[in-house]
Amino acid sequence: MPSKMRKLLVSLTILGNVYAVSDAYADQTLVSSQNVTIKASLDIGGDAFFLPNTNYGAGSYRQRRSGGYALIKDTTYGELYGKPILAGQWKTPWGFTVFGQASAIGSTTLGDGDAESLSQTTRTPRAVTLEEANLGIDLPFNKEQKLIVEGGRQKFQIDDGFLVGKGAYSSGDRGAWWYAPRFAFSGPGVIKYQGKRIRADVFMLENNTNNNQTRNYDRPETKFEGFDVTLFRSKPGGDGGAVYEDRAAYVTLAYFHVRKANIGSAYDYANRGDRQGMNVTQLSWGGSFVPIKRWGISKKFTLYGTFVSEQNSHAGNGYKGVSAYATFIEPGYTFTDLPWKPHIFYRYTRFSGGKNPYSRTKHNYDTYFLYDGRRYTYGGYWPGEITGMYLAPLSNMEVHQVDLTGIPPVHLLKKDDELKLGLHFYDLSFLYPTGAGLSRDAGHHMSDELDFSAEYTFDSNTSGAITGGAAFAGPAGKALAKSGIPGGMAVPPMHGTAGVLELYFYRHF
Repeated sequence: MPSKMRKLLVSLTILGNVYAVSDAYADQTLVSSQNVTIKASLDIGGDAFFLPNTNYGAGSYRQRRSGGYALIKDTTYGELYGKPILAGQWKTPWGFTVFGQASAIGSTTLGDGDAESLSQTTRTPRAVTLEEANLGIDLPFNKEQKLIVEGGRQKFQIDDGFLVGKGAYSSGDRGAWWYAPRFAFSGPGVIKYQGKRIRADVFMLENNTNNNQTRNYDRPETKFEGFDVTLFRSKPGGDGGAVYEDRAAYVTLAYFHVRKANIGSAYDYANRGDRQGMNVTQLSWGGSFVPIKRWGISKKFTLYGTFVSEQNSHAGNGYKGVSAYATFIEPGYTFTDLPWKPHIFYRYTRFSGGKNPYSRTKHNYDTYFLYDGRRYTYGGYWPGEITGMYLAPLSNMEVHQVDLTGIPPVHLLKKDDELKLGLHFYDLSFLYPTGAGLSRDAGHHMSDELDFSAEYTFDSNTSGAITGGAAFAGPAGKALAKSGIPGGMAVPPMHGTAGVLELYFYRHF
């Protein structure tokens, strides 16, 4: 292993161990009176990566300040971020609570930068940006129902974040591309109804884009408004109206309309082009709701899924309209009577695409505000830590995925910590290689990938993981990696395999 990778791993592991063995002292109270409370807290996180034979030998390219590109064959990089948070609330004498939160994020990328074909985070970028800045009212109707009105910069997610979850992109001079610690949307805001079995939101939001900071890699500036309605059943002792993870089962209908979006020429014929005027509808479901008691299906079997439709009849970015979709179906089963309580799921995901990237109607799916990690740290919607993370476009493709995780009955540092081990397999293919700008001869198959993960949770404030994996390219995967080589650069020897070794840690004070 290269010495610079060892240094990154050692430094981040030391940090992670220091925090892991300390007691949790999160959310320090600064002011506390009968009706007013102000608290401060801090999030920190870091990661380190080594990707041998990056992009199957095609490499990752670092843009030189003097012009031209430098080839990185075995990418090594790390990331760090910190997020100070200030939150307060006032319990008014009129029965409602006023609350607010402000936070900022400082982040950096070390080493070579991320391993995309054209690395977005080279030259040790660093930045401090405003994250949350909001004010709201919490109005309870009774013990089981409340209305929340929140304005300003805030986190907002619909279900697991497949469609709406991240309002800011971490790239370019912001750094921390993989960790992606920025989430907040800008206002005006959200009105939320939280009941015992119903959750509903009405929102008017926009993403936080800055192409100067992100070196022109940012998502289109997008202002949108819509609603979502969820019928749910809470887990015992949980509050599914407020916390997604507390839902035992749910069905959600969501819709938003893009009022205004950046339709500059940079997005012509792009997957994220032609957003302005688009209507987006999502039907999603999840949890344990199959009423069959045999083999414990009613409790042990889970079924998650979604269908997203994107329709636009307004011309923009080279197109005359948009008709695209995405869907996934994910049955899973937990063997609670076996050692380690293994959980296995199969997920089939399909992102629509077209045969011709320059057709009059755009069929390539736009991921909008996708957030990957709401239900699984590993095994989320980015299909793998190699091809899916650095090459795959999440459009015009289908993914077959199998995940197996288990929790061994061991405790590393205290009696209630948790270690989760996982195997994650991905089979990626293009729907239409010509729709990705490749020749018909490239075929459909991108890659097969197998990753192993070990996730450690010390407590609710401290966690970390280490992961290793290998990907095996199909003809389309090699062609895709080769297509990312900048013009004028020689094509390096292409191999059929690529690897990854990564670790991360998280700590909340």
